[in-house]
Amino acid sequence: MRSEKLALVGRLAATISHEINKPLEAITNLLYLIEAHAVSDPVRDYTRTAQQELARVSHIVTHTLRFNRQTNTATLERLSEILDSAVAIYEARLRHSEIQLTRDYADAARLLCFGAELRQVFANLIANSFDATKRGGRLILRTREQTNWKTGEPGLRVTVADTGAGMDAATLRHLYEPFFTTKGDNGTGLGLWVSREILSKHHASIRVKSRKSPAPKGTVFSVWLPLGPGSRQCVEGELRSDD
Repeated sequence: MRSEKLALVGRLAATISHEINKPLEAITNLLYLIEAHAVSDPVRDYTRTAQQELARVSHIVTHTLRFNRQTNTATLERLSEILDSAVAIYEARLRHSEIQLTRDYADAARLLCFGAELRQVFANLIANSFDATKRGGRLILRTREQTNWKTGEPGLRVTVADTGAGMDAATLRHLYEPFFTTKGDNGTGLGLWVSREILSKHHASIRVKSRKSPAPKGTVFSVWLPLGPGSRQCVEGELRSDD
């Protein structure tokens, strides 16, 4: 029932986003006509600013549709590109909050995965980090190719780290339980539970380290995904199958 409710919310969000696209296109065209017939420089400047803000709204709508467009076919994806797509809808809020975003990508391999689902995972982690981080803090996104030291299996590691408030041991124990949230009425308690289910589907693992005190405070989520026999790697520009 929980999964069905979540799927319903996703379909509703996709429907709303799709319907919003239609008036957005009309407004974009109208602003273009206004700019073309403007008789003063201030009007042109205001029109260009409106177009820029409208482009931001359109960008958010596009990514919302991408989040909820489900597919039964796995595709080759680069995790750094999935991260960029996931963080895109939060970039304006990050800037306004004066939170420094650092991208540290070093993944050359492409992963055979369900990109929309992994995008949802990283969007959840990024949103949680943003909510926990105060003005002037830092949010770090990092990717690395990393072999599982226990099995020797090649894989990719994604790290989402912040300088936020951190979590205590009691919170960490219940972190992946459905409907458990520290955000009160603003949280559903489903984000990390769903994320772990998606990662399990990809045979991935997730770890978390967090500290409330003493300083420095913050939280680090670390996700490791196996490349698997279906993944491919780009080596010096050449696409090579692992099979």
